[in-house]
Amino acid sequence: MPHSGGANIVDIFMNSNVLQAEWVLWFLLVLFAACIIVMLVKFSWFAINKVRANQLQARVGVLLADGDLAGFRTDVEDLKGTEAWILRHALRYEGNGSDVVEKQMDVAMVSRKARMERGIVFLGTVGANAPFVGLFGTVLGVIRAFRDLSLETDSGASAVMGGISEALVATAVGLMVAIPAVVAFNYLTRQVKSVMSNSGSLNEQVLLRIRSADAPSS
Repeated sequence: MPHSGGANIVDIFMNSNVLQAEWVLWFLLVLFAACIIVMLVKFSWFAINKVRANQLQARVGVLLADGDLAGFRTDVEDLKGTEAWILRHALRYEGNGSDVVEKQMDVAMVSRKARMERGIVFLGTVGANAPFVGLFGTVLGVIRAFRDLSLETDSGASAVMGGISEALVATAVGLMVAIPAVVAFNYLTRQVKSVMSNSGSLNEQVLLRIRSADAPSS
């Protein structure tokens, strides 16, 4: 009797829509569309932020030349971009000393890094798992193909070959989704590191000017 119950469960599974590989393909296509949207948003954001960072770099150069901290604070309030936001946040604590400003820079950098990584983690997750989702769809398709083979008598071989070839499409689509996602993930991860490195360099230059201004004149 236990064997009969197990067979019933298998029959229910074999006749259910879960065994259809089509839903896996649709799921992969939805993931692919989501990845494209994330890529476009992130690529655009980093391109715009790079232009804004160059503007801030030019203003920091002026600060190092003339030492006008008050004018620099005013200009930073109008500048946009991650690097400018970090400096703007930290300079609000300038009255508490350069050490506090430095710590606030570190806090702001951690906060902005977490925001920049939003969406990038999604790309990494999709890139790592999409091939397995595609393989899952292929396995479902192969199971369905062999089930059809057991029901066919005349053209059983052609039926199973056709079913397997269709099932392999899921693996191909899984790779199609994963490869761009992994490439974009690696590129955007490097962009995050580049922004953080550039921000750290600008922070050090501003801190150098603040500390020189705070140093007692001999």
